[in-house]
Amino acid sequence: MTESTEGTLSVHRALATAFRTVYDHPVPMVAISVGWVLASLPLVTVGPSTLCAYAAVRSVREKGYVNRPEIATTLRNHWLDAVLFSGLMAVFPVIAVLYMDQFITAGTGYAGLFGAVGVYLAYHAWVVFALAFVSLASGTDVVDAVTNSYRWSVERPVVTVLVGIVTGTLFVVCTLLTIALPLVFPALAATFHTELTADSLRPVGN
Repeated sequence: MTESTEGTLSVHRALATAFRTVYDHPVPMVAISVGWVLASLPLVTVGPSTLCAYAAVRSVREKGYVNRPEIATTLRNHWLDAVLFSGLMAVFPVIAVLYMDQFITAGTGYAGLFGAVGVYLAYHAWVVFALAFVSLASGTDVVDAVTNSYRWSVERPVVTVLVGIVTGTLFVVCTLLTIALPLVFPALAATFHTELTADSLRPVGN
């Protein structure tokens, strides 16, 4: 089976399982989504709230309920890492936007080139750090979380592209459904990412 076919099937399986998990556990999943939205409102808390969302999703996936003490431990151990992750996820898009804006307004060739490279780096960094959140939530240390997620993305180029496409599609659909955006999207996206990498990013010894 080719990497393309295998990757596409793995994405389909992860997405189907994510929908089923949300359907089977609507109350905790809605609570996770709403909690993430409210906790992220100050913006500087986006990283820690995202880490908690992934930890909560993992808890529901493995135990069927939100294990608050476990989530609190994860947050205590990795809140600073989560802040750093969210900051880095924002830096690359900002750089890409600045260069693309310069290219559009001034027509500078190098700005267009750097802007295109910046878009690619922003996308790849977003995937890597999103998956690194999954690893942190599973108890992996920060260095291994980033390196394993980067290696995962490089070894699975087709899936890496599909992760962004599927996540973006879910966001658009939930936005069009209005109320589904704050009630469903955060938990659904986190569950999709977790299911997709459940085995390949599992910490050693688990």
